[in-house]
Amino acid sequence: MSGKNTMTRDAMFFLPAKIIEGLLVIACTSLYAHIFTEPAVTAFNLTNTTMQLIYLVLAGWMTNAVPRYIGEEYKDDRGRDLFSTVTTIYLLLCALVAAGCVLGAVITHDPLLLCGALMFCTYTAFQILNVSLVQLGRIRASISLSLLSAALKLVVAFVLVGGKDSYPLPYPAVIAALVADGVAAIGAAVTLGLPTVARLRYFSRPLLEKFFRFGMPLVGVSISVALLNQIDKYLVVGFYGDILYAYYSQNNSIASGLFTMISIGIMRGVYPNVLRSWREGGLTATRPLLDQGVRLYLLVAVPAVAGLTAVSVPLSRFLYPEEYVAGAPVIAYTALAMLFNGLTEYANKAYELEQSTIHVLQNSAAAAVIKVISSIILLKAFGFTGGALGSIVAFGSYFVITCVRVRRRFLFRIAPACLARIVFSALLCGAAAYGCTLLPVSNLLRLALAVVAGVVVYTVCIVVSGEGREEMQAVLRKLKR
Repeated sequence: MSGKNTMTRDAMFFLPAKIIEGLLVIACTSLYAHIFTEPAVTAFNLTNTTMQLIYLVLAGWMTNAVPRYIGEEYKDDRGRDLFSTVTTIYLLLCALVAAGCVLGAVITHDPLLLCGALMFCTYTAFQILNVSLVQLGRIRASISLSLLSAALKLVVAFVLVGGKDSYPLPYPAVIAALVADGVAAIGAAVTLGLPTVARLRYFSRPLLEKFFRFGMPLVGVSISVALLNQIDKYLVVGFYGDILYAYYSQNNSIASGLFTMISIGIMRGVYPNVLRSWREGGLTATRPLLDQGVRLYLLVAVPAVAGLTAVSVPLSRFLYPEEYVAGAPVIAYTALAMLFNGLTEYANKAYELEQSTIHVLQNSAAAAVIKVISSIILLKAFGFTGGALGSIVAFGSYFVITCVRVRRRFLFRIAPACLARIVFSALLCGAAAYGCTLLPVSNLLRLALAVVAGVVVYTVCIVVSGEGREEMQAVLRKLKR
């Protein structure tokens, strides 16, 4: 089987599972909006966002370094040195975060910070172990554990609240996150065989130095990416308070959650194959795979932007209490911003493959500055939804800056005719979906008809144009088997 076919098969295997996971994330945000008060939603979201930001700053570099080297290290000793080194670093980071959160809780008298430290530990463990599963080809385990984690966040919170609504405290959601990520992390550790290979005495200084050379520039990248992804939320709560922040963050999570899963689903099929081709065949073998990866991403992401934009209002009305609909435009704005973010990941692959991550730091830092400035201006000009407009400006700028600079190395290529067919089909998809939202029927029926119409129109257009015929045939063959 050719590299392109293998990559397409892997991406098509990952993508449905990741979309299901994204839908579970959306269902979770919907549940939380109904069973918790707005201040409780805000408290949980801010704690969760802060812990993810700390993860990006302190451990994001390790999550990038591990998949880069795990293939070659696993061949030598089944990952003994690598997992032992990673475990040592992880324990030190957990101790550091715990100390900081205890100090913060003492100063602020906020016990939620103590829960945040535990959230960091479980979330970080699963993120690192999950990328290890993917790079070692344990695809089914990765998908199963990711879906289990998403489902537990939904179920555990509901059980703890006991079916009530307007629950005033965020702790059931916090416990649900701890249980979900903790169970998934333990499952990943057992699958990888960590209990039998990871020992602190096998800590490898040479391996740590290799991680540092590759990953330390990514610390700055992680800080910049954290600002790119999260600063708008802090600005919204700072400018407009807890209530409007709850409306903003819950609507934002629809598009960001779904697009994160789309990006991960396709990238986890693309990157292992790209990395393998880089090691074995260099640029000549890698470029066609990267081009195909971008094409696969656009085939799914562009219609997702069009569809989410078309149904943003009825979708928000269906998922959340009526007052949350004020944040519906955030869904469309965030979807477009996330499209640029995904494309930038592919543009950055030249830097990552050549281990020149300092350039990623420079580009992302420039985009982070743009994000802060544009978000402040647009929040003042357009109200609390302006934070998402700032994301469009920032991620669009990040993509342009990266493309301009990385062209001196190599950049993915997408045929203009291919791009035109995808965009035109997506526009028709969005138009069909939006038309259904205007029908004089119930909101739920409008939404259902819009989703069906958008999917059907896009599928027909993309197949008739010939652009998605190969992928459709692959899906049909898979369904027949």
